[in-house]
Amino acid sequence: MTDVEDIIHYIKSLRKGFDKDLFQSKIDELAYIVENEGLEYNDFHTLFKVWLNLSIPITKWINLGACLVPNEKIGKLTVDYALRWLLAKYDNQSNFSNISFLLDWLTAAMDCNCVELDALNIGYEVFYSTLTYEALAPHSIKLVYNLTKPSDVTRRRVVELLDCAKKREAKKNLYRQIQVLLGLFKSYRPECVPEDIPSISIHTSFRKINANLLNRFTLSQSKRNLLFNTKQYLLWTNPINCDSGRNKKDPLIPNMEFLKLGSMQYTEQVTQKTYLDFSSPVSLLKHSVSRPSSRPARLRALLCNDTGTILLALASDTEQAFFSHDLHHLLNHCFFDKSPYSYEEKQYLLHRLATFQRTILQGIPIVTRFLAQFIAFWNETDFFGEIMDLVEWLSTDCYEYIESIMTSLIKIYSRAHSMDQCVMLKSLSAMYANLVHTSVRDRRLFMSTNSPRIEYSQILRGVATLLTQLYSKGLQINPGNGLVLWSSACAARRCAEAAVCAGEGAGAACGVPPAPPAPPALLLALPLLAPSAATLEQLVHLLLMYRKIFSKLKNKQNNGIKNTHEFEHRQLLKAYTSDVISCLYHENFLSNREEGYVFSKLNKQTVAMLNKIIPNAESKFSLRNHLAFAPYTYMQIEGSQAEAADNSMWFKYAIDKQFPSLCKLLIMTTPQLVT
Repeated sequence: MTDVEDIIHYIKSLRKGFDKDLFQSKIDELAYIVENEGLEYNDFHTLFKVWLNLSIPITKWINLGACLVPNEKIGKLTVDYALRWLLAKYDNQSNFSNISFLLDWLTAAMDCNCVELDALNIGYEVFYSTLTYEALAPHSIKLVYNLTKPSDVTRRRVVELLDCAKKREAKKNLYRQIQVLLGLFKSYRPECVPEDIPSISIHTSFRKINANLLNRFTLSQSKRNLLFNTKQYLLWTNPINCDSGRNKKDPLIPNMEFLKLGSMQYTEQVTQKTYLDFSSPVSLLKHSVSRPSSRPARLRALLCNDTGTILLALASDTEQAFFSHDLHHLLNHCFFDKSPYSYEEKQYLLHRLATFQRTILQGIPIVTRFLAQFIAFWNETDFFGEIMDLVEWLSTDCYEYIESIMTSLIKIYSRAHSMDQCVMLKSLSAMYANLVHTSVRDRRLFMSTNSPRIEYSQILRGVATLLTQLYSKGLQINPGNGLVLWSSACAARRCAEAAVCAGEGAGAACGVPPAPPAPPALLLALPLLAPSAATLEQLVHLLLMYRKIFSKLKNKQNNGIKNTHEFEHRQLLKAYTSDVISCLYHENFLSNREEGYVFSKLNKQTVAMLNKIIPNAESKFSLRNHLAFAPYTYMQIEGSQAEAADNSMWFKYAIDKQFPSLCKLLIMTTPQLVT
């Protein structure tokens, strides 16, 4: 039998009235083994269970517990047993001395990295529940402090701790420990903790642990570190620069270690506030416009949440220049060089940059330059959603970058899947709309406010021309794809609506933005022929938008401003309106083709052949016969009335209720429908 087995056998056989000198000699022998030879884990676990269930004087019990330190890290099996023992004993105050030392024992193991943190973290709720007992709180407070995660911070727990602090206010040390824990809660979720909770140094707030126990755990740690030295972290933490050597890296967006910014407002006596003093972006914006606010040293850390982006938007020109310089090198390092960052980290960086651009309602020049370089060599798959979000806001400081981005996207669009084509059209049309709204602003509020005056008319015409090329190429490649046709019509409508809205909201000094160029021929022709009433409704709405644009341009010309660029554009849309009415109502789109646009190039031989092959060809695209309106007109009129129904009746029963834009156009051009 080994010495350790002999000690275990002796301790198991202890009875009331045991020899105290013999017991002390066994304790000294065990301490010598622990400090010199080390205690094997199986022997330690057996001794640990026997120790917890011994009924001996507390001083002897503590002396024995101070010797129980294994060679290896304390694992889940031992921690689970300790937690079950705590739950069974802590409802009886006569056990509080034993419980207090066990909590100190676990704290010492945690401080010396001698216990598995994931296993210890399972007991967080047990440790937290002991804070309500004044006798146990000093022994468990450090465990709770080190194991607390942001998800553990709730208003209920804050209220409980505030109640404990109020009851223990007369006891300085106990009160101070609760304040330390509340300060930690405030750093994680400041919106849950009152502002007047101070930040207290933790080094002098926690209770000192048994010196012999701490020395033995430290010695065990030193022995293990001779073989390997690893630092433990709980899963929710993200230690900065935990890697070393070639893998060492700084986070792309540094974590400021709080979920939201601030808890309450300071009083007026405080001259300068920090970014931790506000609970909403609105209050922060109001304050920062008129008074200075301190910011973190690394400006890109402010990208981590919405309130931080407000501070970044209001930064001074010097800080903005430094941020742009840092961002330029960061993007180049991440996307053009070999970098240690993961796909998810890069994706999150692009997502936060897109959010920042949406917040300040303008493009960042460095990001626009990056897109012009990156999209030219893009694999058309990685970061697709983030790239499309960034494209919605482009800086107008350099039109060459915008042109390069759109030229590359046109090439990508022509070979993309139809769903991706829809996403690209949505982003590009949103980009055009944003440029239109930017062009009628009196001034730029954020970032590069002192930039030179920009000729928006030239930029808008160039972007609109490239968009028209995009529609044409997409419809030439997939003329029968209803999804592509629908997305093209929606994009053209979005661009026209932006011009109308911007013209209505433009200031006196801004003027009316130029009208987008005429839609391409295929975008005008295909909705008339396609079996989709919704697409035709979109295109008719587009015509009505152009009518509003031209009326504003006409007023502009009456004020002495001449512009001949719109004349052909207006004539084309007038001819197309004739096509719509001839097809849907008058049923003479072939015989009246000279006045229209879509069918104007059909020669007499082709028209004669169509009339010969297709009976009553002129009526095939009318309201009563068009396949696009079949779902809306089918079974609307029963019996003999259906055969006698003309376009006026179908307009009354279906079009008037389902298609407001088409109804408006038909009434404008055919007044007899109202009677």
